Amino acid sequence: MSLRLAPRSRLSTIAIVAAATAATAVPAAAQAAGTSGCPAVATSHPFAPWGDGASYLLAPDGGLEDGGSAWALAGGAAVSAGNESFKVGAASDHASLTLPAGSTATTAPMCIGVEHKSMRFFVKSAARSRKAVLKVDVLYSDGAGKLRSRNIGRIAARQTWQATPILPLAVNRLARARGNAMAVSLRFTPQGGGFSIDDVYIDPWRTR
Repeated sequence: MSLRLAPRSRLSTIAIVAAATAATAVPAAAQAAGTSGCPAVATSHPFAPWGDGASYLLAPDGGLEDGGSAWALAGGAAVSAGNESFKVGAASDHASLTLPAGSTATTAPMCIGVEHKSMRFFVKSAARSRKAVLKVDVLYSDGAGKLRSRNIGRIAARQTWQATPILPLAVNRLARARGNAMAVSLRFTPQGGGFSIDDVYIDPWRTR
């Protein structure tokens, strides 16, 4: 059974302080490819083995190799030994994030523009269960400054590591009215069972 997405949930109010990520150096060709008001960041092609040749940037500590210090973890969510089995970041990577039922994990805020259309990551379930899903939300502030969330996926996974489907960021179009730069975070909430996640990536532009 492959990964699948369940129907979207309704918007809910959230509490998060938004901030943009700092710039890092990238090759000139990569900088030219983006039109964002966000700082340029290094990209790679982690999902090429799955037929996805798009360039992706890593979310803040998206590989958990910095111990999850950039994440907000609650309800027993914790960084654990053991990387996703494909090691798309580096052969030396050794950590992932364990999410027991009832927990939540939220990335640090990151900057996106209208061209940041989607995201992907790696996931496995803690136990075999048809009811267990991992809810993925984008956290952002609307034009009036009100804090909101937008559900972008509900994922059911097997007990072995898999790349998720491509999930639309959905709120990226709001960046057009904000100088093509807005801060968002990603929140992961397991429901009906536990999960592990690793290597959380954002697609800053389409190359497919």
